[in-house]
Amino acid sequence: MHYQASTLAIILFVAFVGFVLGLSFFFARKAKSADGYFAAGGSIHWFVNGIAFAGDYLSAASFLGICGMIAFAGYDGFLYSIGYLAGWVVALFVVAEPMKRLGKYTFTDALDSKFNSKGIQFMAAMSTLVVSLCYLIPQMVGAGVLVTPLLGLEHYWGVIMVGAIVTVIVATAGMTSTTYVQFLKGGMLIIFSTILCISIFHKGLSLIPYEGYQEFKTINVSAVGANSVTFADPSYKFLGKQDGFVKLQKDTISSWWYLDKKNGKTVLEECPSMTVTADKKLLYNGAPKKDKRLYQVGHMSKIIVDGKEVTKT
Repeated sequence: MHYQASTLAIILFVAFVGFVLGLSFFFARKAKSADGYFAAGGSIHWFVNGIAFAGDYLSAASFLGICGMIAFAGYDGFLYSIGYLAGWVVALFVVAEPMKRLGKYTFTDALDSKFNSKGIQFMAAMSTLVVSLCYLIPQMVGAGVLVTPLLGLEHYWGVIMVGAIVTVIVATAGMTSTTYVQFLKGGMLIIFSTILCISIFHKGLSLIPYEGYQEFKTINVSAVGANSVTFADPSYKFLGKQDGFVKLQKDTISSWWYLDKKNGKTVLEECPSMTVTADKKLLYNGAPKKDKRLYQVGHMSKIIVDGKEVTKT
């Protein structure tokens, strides 16, 4: 895919990152001790803490991971959403509460106070690194994937930037900055999810395209050869055939179509395409973006990039 950086997206991204980093340095003065760094000195309001917990669980695991597991595994995938929630309750009462009574901030400190063993310290540290690594790698990969369409940067730059930002946030103020970042994320997720739900309810479940979007078309096919396709619509001109896709032209606009079977008949289904011309201009479905030959994302089943590499999605 080809992405172009948006000035507005860059401004919003920089402004939000600058605000979060400024907040972290502001709260850094409260992290002068172990209690301030690991437990925020017990000064975080219950409302902020509650929204932060919600933000922690309303994350990619909830919106993408669980949704994907339900889509592919059905009810078995849904059970995972109950599993990690139940795991949080177990961690809260079985691990966090005893540690609080001991006056310790990390699991390693609690074990060390009981057994005073260097071996246990080493294994606890190694297990923490392994678990954190397995958790962070998907997060950083997801960050790079998100930054690419948002800012138009390469994937690795997204990983480096987000990794550096997260490191600075955690290192400066510890639990205080982490909690407030999660509070901001949780608040934004709740607000924008509410707006999204209201918009969906307003539109309903209709498949009628919004104004400015095009509807997909189909063409009945009478014969299919090795390098040819015969159809009755004289307004389209056949330009070529590739991997089950057919290129047609109408009114100087080229478009891609997919050969499919419907009700026992062979038809051509129009599909989204994006082509890069010789002078590096992007054409969406054979026309510039200003012509609004765009389709609703929910209808996308096939896509062609550059008119060369064919990919079914």
